[in-house]
Amino acid sequence: MAVISGLLFDLWYIFKGKYIKTGKEKKYKFAFIVHSRNYLDIYRKFPLARKLPKDIVLFFMKHLWPITLSKVTGVISSETKKEVPGFVLGITMPADLMLLDRPYALKKIRQALYLAKGQGVTIIGLGGLTSSLSKGGLDLLDIPINITTGHAYTAYNIVQNLLKLTNIFEVPKESISVTVVGAAGSIGSMSSMLIARESYHSLTLIDTKRKQDKVKELSEEIKKINSKIVIKISDKISDILDCDFVITATNTAEALVTPDHVSDGMVIIDDAQPSDIHPDVLKMENVLVIEAGVVHTPNINSNFNYGLKSRTDNFCCMAELLVLASYGWNEHYVINKATLENIDHISEMGKALDFRVASFQNFQESITNDKIEKVKKVFCNKHGISF
Repeated sequence: MAVISGLLFDLWYIFKGKYIKTGKEKKYKFAFIVHSRNYLDIYRKFPLARKLPKDIVLFFMKHLWPITLSKVTGVISSETKKEVPGFVLGITMPADLMLLDRPYALKKIRQALYLAKGQGVTIIGLGGLTSSLSKGGLDLLDIPINITTGHAYTAYNIVQNLLKLTNIFEVPKESISVTVVGAAGSIGSMSSMLIARESYHSLTLIDTKRKQDKVKELSEEIKKINSKIVIKISDKISDILDCDFVITATNTAEALVTPDHVSDGMVIIDDAQPSDIHPDVLKMENVLVIEAGVVHTPNINSNFNYGLKSRTDNFCCMAELLVLASYGWNEHYVINKATLENIDHISEMGKALDFRVASFQNFQESITNDKIEKVKKVFCNKHGISF
């Protein structure tokens, strides 16, 4: 009965957020939208669904309205020092169906904003595919609620992971070849610009054929930041094979990177949700796969199982929202595409809250020092570097 009543309350809040213009209730200040990645996500929320045929579960996942998942605790106002209430809400429609039926997915995303608005939320963060499927929030601007996509803080933390691993491997930046898969996207493009600003020497930009014009424009922007950087442009995922460090940041539902695409000593920094990495790649002993988009947010708990190592770890896109909520941000932050100014601003605010790159992990395991040292040794042998 508690589950049913919760679902009915959510439906009421959607109605309220859409049709009732005023109201005294201010239950929450911020909210973060997630969506199902697969059947396992829906089973975590509704364990009894395991007893139902998959066709019925799939129908349920597609057609259920957005729902409240958990309350976020531990966000403290930088001004009042009081707790700022927030929550996580979910679209049960899984990633593959969202990409197959984008107009219907957008309808669900809009409902999610109304659910948040109906509970008093003033700023909302777009997680997973909800940003790309709403054109970075552009399709949502008619709804009176502030939005951030998480792109700025995500791009920053991706490159922080790259810098951290570069230091661990003790190899100069001019000796490393870096590839960004999904380079034309909002996160991929900003990560590429940050990589150039950090003075890496070799950068390969990979995206689909239909996005090659955008990739060429990006390469010109990158050259303005770092005129010495060597840039290669490609539309073939296989071109990562000879690369040292690979960043994946696409919005596809399937795993693009398979064992055929990787080589011993390769480091993959994966930011895609769902992941761009085939599970078989994670089983390869001499390849290191890092979940890029995770931030350690001290004392802040989403009270929701993202499958991360620590209860106080959160995805970067949510961490951006947490920073803004703590500082009482009351306008849009990043819509469509971030700027370098957005990135520098949010990173400084995050540092003040002691937010930092989380310990290395991926969706299957925590990464041990032994694993890192093993791949480092293979990497150094491959490049003739003394270990």
